[in-house]
Amino acid sequence: MAFFSYVSQNLGYMGIKALEHLYLFAISWALAIVVGMLIGIYVTRPGRERGGRVALIITGMAQAVPSIAVIALVFIFMGIGAAPAIFALFLYSIVPITFNTASGLFGIDKDMIEAAKGMGMTNRMILWRVEIPNAIPTIFSGIRNAAIINLGTATIASAIGAGGLGELIFIGLGTFKYEMILAGAIPVSIMAVLIDLILGVVQNKMTSEGLKLQSE
Repeated sequence: MAFFSYVSQNLGYMGIKALEHLYLFAISWALAIVVGMLIGIYVTRPGRERGGRVALIITGMAQAVPSIAVIALVFIFMGIGAAPAIFALFLYSIVPITFNTASGLFGIDKDMIEAAKGMGMTNRMILWRVEIPNAIPTIFSGIRNAAIINLGTATIASAIGAGGLGELIFIGLGTFKYEMILAGAIPVSIMAVLIDLILGVVQNKMTSEGLKLQSE
């Protein structure tokens, strides 16, 4: 009952922290999508395959780096506040997006690309009309993973003064108030589920009917 009592008395405060959390998430995640996809596309272009494979190994290994370590390093070099937190979240989110974009593009059937060349398509046309549409499920998997990771890691970012729902969790831990911990953790979980559901719908809309039939 203490949880419901706390929520009813602090709805305004929780709303502000939720908006701060979404702000940190949205900016860093959007930047990571743009930069991560550009890197993933760049390293898979013809003539860069060997460097692309190396980049794939590095990004794969980078996924094992703990999020708290990334935030701690950014804190050391950039200090506290929302900007360093967004930069740290951007760095952590870019890894799965780059990895999945490169993996998806490397996984395209070479015969399909040769057939597109035979039809007279340029490299740019092959990228946008053949490679990316066929790699959409893998690319979106990375984008969805990055969203979940980003939302969860944003709670830790509050430790460097970025605000967000993590602030309630840390204060709750420091004062032994479980209702505050729940008031911070439950909205983050709900956001993660809702955003993943929305992205699942978007992914389904962007996936071609042919690929859907193959996966069935």
